[in-house]
Amino acid sequence: MIKMKISKTYFFFLILCVFQIYYIFHFRSGFEFKVFKNPFNVNSGITSALPPEVIELRHFLRKNNHTDFNLSKVFKDDIHLYQRAVEFSYPIRFNKDSKNTFFLISENIPDFCEEKEIGDYIKYTNCSYDS
Repeated sequence: MIKMKISKTYFFFLILCVFQIYYIFHFRSGFEFKVFKNPFNVNSGITSALPPEVIELRHFLRKNNHTDFNLSKVFKDDIHLYQRAVEFSYPIRFNKDSKNTFFLISENIPDFCEEKEIGDYIKYTNCSYDS
């Protein structure tokens, strides 16, 4: 009788632990199973780890074969976006004097900048600061 009671209690706590682990991974931790399925793909987990503005920035940089880029003041003021943009675009380097300047889609472009391309989140421009 005591052995059966211990067995039922053990089984109950085992099931409770399994449900708790499922709850933690599914609802609380931000764990994404699709990243776990393909951990060795080149771009695995990018969309869940980075803002879409940063992903689009790197897309523009690679598409146009740039060696450096600049960001607008609003882009640089958002520390979260700025840090990730500089890190994720490496080996293409941030250069405050670069004419290849990127603006957030919500920003107005100054008169001395020529709009090259508009994406879903950012605008790619060529700015001549010396005029």
